[in-house]
Amino acid sequence: MKISLAMIVKNEQRYIERCILSVNGYVDEIVVVDTGSTDNTLQILEKYKHVKVYQFQWTDDFSKARNYSIEKASGDYILILDADEYIIEGTRAELESVVQDNLIGRIKINSRFRKDNEIQIASAYISRFFPKNTRYEGEIHEQIISNLNRKKLKIKVGHDGYMDMNKGDRNIPLLIKALKKRPNDAYYLFQIGKELRIKKQYNEAYKFLIKSYHFSDKQSLFYEELVIEIINSGKECGDLKVLQVIDDNEYLLQNVSDYHFAKGLFYLDFCLSNIGETGRYLHKIESCFLACINLNEREHSEYLNGTSSFLAAYNLAVFYEVIGDFNNAIQYYNFSAKLGYNLARERLALLNKNDK
Repeated sequence: MKISLAMIVKNEQRYIERCILSVNGYVDEIVVVDTGSTDNTLQILEKYKHVKVYQFQWTDDFSKARNYSIEKASGDYILILDADEYIIEGTRAELESVVQDNLIGRIKINSRFRKDNEIQIASAYISRFFPKNTRYEGEIHEQIISNLNRKKLKIKVGHDGYMDMNKGDRNIPLLIKALKKRPNDAYYLFQIGKELRIKKQYNEAYKFLIKSYHFSDKQSLFYEELVIEIINSGKECGDLKVLQVIDDNEYLLQNVSDYHFAKGLFYLDFCLSNIGETGRYLHKIESCFLACINLNEREHSEYLNGTSSFLAAYNLAVFYEVIGDFNNAIQYYNFSAKLGYNLARERLALLNKNDK
């Protein structure tokens, strides 16, 4: 059994070495396809004689580059990583179990990003380990084509790419170009909406996300995240039509902490912005964040770390503080602070200072 790592890279001098070193003991072969680096990426790779490097002319199509890297690999199974990703947990035996059962492995990608001056982590299980005869489709946010069953693996990969706020400048034009060929493609619409939210173009993002929702299939791997993105986007736009999306998914997403967390933020923001109408939704804020905590970090296809622990507790404390229930506020600020959330510690310090 031979396992190959297949990568496509361009100007990745900052990350490439970390990625290469992280797969030691996991793969038998490393194939890197460079699409036009002008920095020191290729010079760094020259240090690793076992790495096979190929050139590929970039054509604004990630699938073509991915498929070329797979063609150059000689392994029975292919592991896909980007240069700004690196294995942080797992074993080769976990990969081998997928090979034996002829499955596709979904690997947990932990993506770091900055929000409210803090580093947060969003996680997603993505199909990254599959037989060599598998191929990608889609010019951007490419997906593999296969009817094989998929299995979540106990392998974690770190990802720093979302720290780069300028990626949307590259991704959005490619997504728009792909969408022109398939104007009702729910996945492309969803990805455009996500990219626009990252760039804080909230009204435009919301339009794409709602359109994606109308064309989406509830069985899609991205559906859960789509609903959460819509609720968050609706909060940013102040659109109460989001309430219908919430109602439509109460049963389906009842065990998803991110869903309840997004609802809680939506209701909290609405009540703070519409003081005269707080009676309609005030009670729902508490129930949403308590539901998050009760789920206790259950894993799903995509979730923001802390939505069922420190983030939920912090926002529940904010709610209690706003309504004047300081005992409960301090209790949940403490809960969040003990889990290492700095904003909760800062708020506790301020409350304690004001009590003196």
